[in-house]
Amino acid sequence: MKKAILADIEHQVTYRFLGGKPEDGILSCGFMHKVSSQKSQIDFVIPYYSCFVLLDGSGEYWDETGFHQMLFPGCVVQRIPNRIHSTRVNGDGKWLEFYISFGKCVFDSLVSLGFLTQELPVTQIAEPSLYLQTFSKLFLQMSSAPDSSLLPCLLEAQHLLYTIFQSACSTQPVSSIVTQACLLLEKDLTKQLSLQQLSRQLCIGYETLRKQFCKELKKSPEQYRQEKRMTTAQMMLMEGEPVQSIAKALGYSDAYAFSKQFKKFFGCAPAFYLRNL
Repeated sequence: MKKAILADIEHQVTYRFLGGKPEDGILSCGFMHKVSSQKSQIDFVIPYYSCFVLLDGSGEYWDETGFHQMLFPGCVVQRIPNRIHSTRVNGDGKWLEFYISFGKCVFDSLVSLGFLTQELPVTQIAEPSLYLQTFSKLFLQMSSAPDSSLLPCLLEAQHLLYTIFQSACSTQPVSSIVTQACLLLEKDLTKQLSLQQLSRQLCIGYETLRKQFCKELKKSPEQYRQEKRMTTAQMMLMEGEPVQSIAKALGYSDAYAFSKQFKKFFGCAPAFYLRNL
């Protein structure tokens, strides 16, 4: 995907309403930038259907069914109506998605016909850049159409999603060795854990583990562990823990070192994050 093309895309969304109940009448789409992890949606639930294609950036998805998936460009994420789910945005300023939302009744009909499924919230397409022109065309059509002409927009949105899911391939399951590595990386975040120590515990070569981890999760073991440490810090802040206590609990030498890392990851200091929560 060419970064120059993505860099030209502005944050632009349109919200329309077809009528009837709000959860059935919504029709919306657009390109959405999320410049910091404060735009993450944790334990989120919506009464209508929404789906987005991640064009740039990375993050993480999980929901109440136990499904969990790391996110990277090409991931297609469904937000199932009335299902509690979380989408964590990595705070590097790169996140760009194109989303489509429509009513629950439309979603239920498409599921009953077998065009959509609730069983796999995240799938993947190989070349999301190929859809950029189509995404832009749908946005222009939906944002400029008079209310009386919104039905063709709804049909076009359904057709686009059907095309995407037809070409989507299921994300590869995470291997047993990488799953074990993740569990060890998430365990006891106060201690330093080198990749050499991790590979010895798993009885696998250092370089083999690093390559397999990066291939399956699109990030290094060190990045994964750092993300888990920062996500834990985020939750502790939301629960009212003081910065000094969080720094100590996560193995930082002092509150300054922790705050510096927090700002690098989330784009703002812990105190500022809490004020704007």
